[in-house]
Amino acid sequence: MNTGNATPQVDPSPIEASTAQSSPIDERERALRESELRLQQVLDNTSAAVFAKDRAGRYLFVNREFERLTGREADALIGRNDRDIFPPEMAAALRRNDMLVLLEARAMEFEESGVFAGEQRTFLSAKFPLLGIDQVPYAVCGIATDITRRKQVETALTSSALAVSGAYGRNLFVELSRYLAAILDVDVAFIAQVREDDPAMMHILAFVADDKPREHFDYAIANTACDTVVGHGFRLYPAGLSSLFPLDDDFIEMGAESYAGFPLNDAQGKPLGIISIVSRRPLEQPEFIESVMKIFAVRAAAEIERQRAEDAAQRNAEHLRATVNAALDCIIAMDERGMIVKFNPAAEACFGIRERDAIGRSLADTIIPERFRERHQFGLKLYLEGGPGPVLKKRLEVVALRADGSEFPAELAVGVHDSAAGKVFIGYLRDITERTEAEQRRRRLEAQLLQAKKMEALGHLTGGIAHDFNNLLASIMGYVALAHERSDDGEDARLSGYLDQALQSCERARDLIQQMLMFSRGQKGQAQAIDVASCIEQNLAVLGPALADGIRVEQDVQSNACAVQFDPVQLGQVLLNLCVNACDAMQGEGRLTLALRDTRVEAAECAACRQPVEGAFVELSVGDTGPGIESAVLERMFDPFFSTKPPGKGAGMGLATVHGIVHEHGGHLLVDTEPGRGTSFRVLLPACPEAARPTPSRRRSDRLGVARREGRVLVVDDEHSVGEFMCELLSNWGLEAHFVSTPELALARVRESPAHYRLVITDHSMPSMTGVQLAQALEPIAPHLPVLLYTGLADRIREPLLPANMLRAVLRKPIDHAQLSRIVDDVLADRGARDA
Repeated sequence: MNTGNATPQVDPSPIEASTAQSSPIDERERALRESELRLQQVLDNTSAAVFAKDRAGRYLFVNREFERLTGREADALIGRNDRDIFPPEMAAALRRNDMLVLLEARAMEFEESGVFAGEQRTFLSAKFPLLGIDQVPYAVCGIATDITRRKQVETALTSSALAVSGAYGRNLFVELSRYLAAILDVDVAFIAQVREDDPAMMHILAFVADDKPREHFDYAIANTACDTVVGHGFRLYPAGLSSLFPLDDDFIEMGAESYAGFPLNDAQGKPLGIISIVSRRPLEQPEFIESVMKIFAVRAAAEIERQRAEDAAQRNAEHLRATVNAALDCIIAMDERGMIVKFNPAAEACFGIRERDAIGRSLADTIIPERFRERHQFGLKLYLEGGPGPVLKKRLEVVALRADGSEFPAELAVGVHDSAAGKVFIGYLRDITERTEAEQRRRRLEAQLLQAKKMEALGHLTGGIAHDFNNLLASIMGYVALAHERSDDGEDARLSGYLDQALQSCERARDLIQQMLMFSRGQKGQAQAIDVASCIEQNLAVLGPALADGIRVEQDVQSNACAVQFDPVQLGQVLLNLCVNACDAMQGEGRLTLALRDTRVEAAECAACRQPVEGAFVELSVGDTGPGIESAVLERMFDPFFSTKPPGKGAGMGLATVHGIVHEHGGHLLVDTEPGRGTSFRVLLPACPEAARPTPSRRRSDRLGVARREGRVLVVDDEHSVGEFMCELLSNWGLEAHFVSTPELALARVRESPAHYRLVITDHSMPSMTGVQLAQALEPIAPHLPVLLYTGLADRIREPLLPANMLRAVLRKPIDHAQLSRIVDDVLADRGARDA
């Protein structure tokens, strides 16, 4: 083929070669021809079209690629211009570019398009001027590289980018699939995501086949071409798809031949899904396809992530909304202006305000009591200006305001969240009314338990002291009584007076012991239905002469007040103790008020035992106009031996005795006091449905006359002083009394001679054996020998538990001589009648 050279090359003859070898000019010409030949071969074998034109636009030179593109040989091109070869518009464009190079005399690049070899092609033409010796361009030379494919890729990528950037809304996946199919000129494009609940299944987000979309159906990924893509990378199967993978009916029907897929991954590289294409024709240009699909894959993956994040956010919002709405605590949000922006159902129920009414209202004006609003607003302003947040991230107890104006205690925790609109303060508030009340009840119960334990411990201590002192007093009082009896002859009146005073002191000591025993719950009175009004009258008669001249007594007694079930002596003791305390508080001048009425108490607390008090009672109150009682004294005033009086002025047992007596009879004590306004002790006694009976009057025992008796008596007591006194007393009555200090010795004595003694008198509380146990042990030995028991704790003896040989009468310490005398007389008389 002619390549455009003017003189064809002919192999030289041997003679010419020999001649050339001998001529320097011929050598240069041959070297030039060889150089041109080499250049021609290079130009003919390059993939670019190379050409040269003179200033008039006529072709001076073309290479083989140019011949191929134009479909003409060099002979048909040399000497012709572009108008002779190309369409007018294309020829004009080419001429303009040539002239620009010649005019500016410099190299330039142009993109030149046209129909070449039957196809629309684009070339990148690098054109430069050819200069003469005078440096004036005499021709233009060009090297045109075919960039048609690159331009197609660029156009496709640009279209892809525009398609991706312009696709939005609920149909985004369908639009992406449609654009992808159009750009790559394939029959099917689809986007699918891995199901989060079942990774073996793919969910189609969009499926466009022949420009017809389908959405939202599932398929199993196993044994499909997609399985080689998801979690792996780009795959392209250019042909024979049905021979590689089992196809479903749709793909078989459409005649699917080829497939390409690109994985969709999240930002961490975790598989999200796949974007794929299917064609009825074989697929070519895998790099181009991969580049285009990568662009679409990035957009699809981002959208799947966005939708999943949005779905997760929506689920979280729904969960949060459900959590907030179902919360038992009030959840209230406030913005920087102090306005309510959230008010959950628990807050609605707690405060009595609907959320729609609360939103937009000032939080301070809505739920904060007026006295705290200024502090709240100041703290909010200070925090927003960069100050501290002392209430943030802490649990505080506050007072909140309901819609009806009532206040209640609440527990509050406040957090702060920085949102796009500014800070949002979220408060978690809990109504702790019940908890506060329960805490108060718990404290009261603890106080009651502590008080009970303290009173129990003090009671044991007091009872022990009283028991030991009772034994001492029994012998002292007994010997004083014996001495008094011996002084009755009148020979020494002064001695008789001394003994009277000593006996009176012993009686006061005995009364004190009885009070201690009652406090320690070791001794109870004999309750009976009594008229409290009569009791007041009788005790005032006793108390009146002892009152100071400056104390006035006022009574407010309800005449028809209910009777009460009470021991009359102990009720008098309660009344006298309270009156004495009241008079001492007034220091000789004031008003003592005694009142009696039927009453009903609601939700009160006993001042002594701290138990709640409710119900109907008979109220006996003793009031004074003294200075009142201090709070510290109120806590301890019912403790035994506690006294505010100077040493020697009081034993501290008055109110403790009142406490013991009243509670033994099922009553309670209330104390009303106010500094400078006096005190009122209110004794609440359970009303008795029975009619009141007159309170039995007290009777002083007549002095016992000396009567001679005969018989042997065995005295058993672990206290030698008490036992020896008993022997002395019985001996004075003419009896033969023997004393032993242990129950074991008593048993031995009786075993030696069961009929020797006519009576056994024994103490109850002894270390090795009680008096009851001793009687039980004596019963089989001497069944007819009576046993008389005496003790300081007579109320602890249960009559049904006494053995048959034990007398039912139980003497109390100190011994009442007259009662002992009558019992001894009855026993001796009964024994004498039996012996006869």
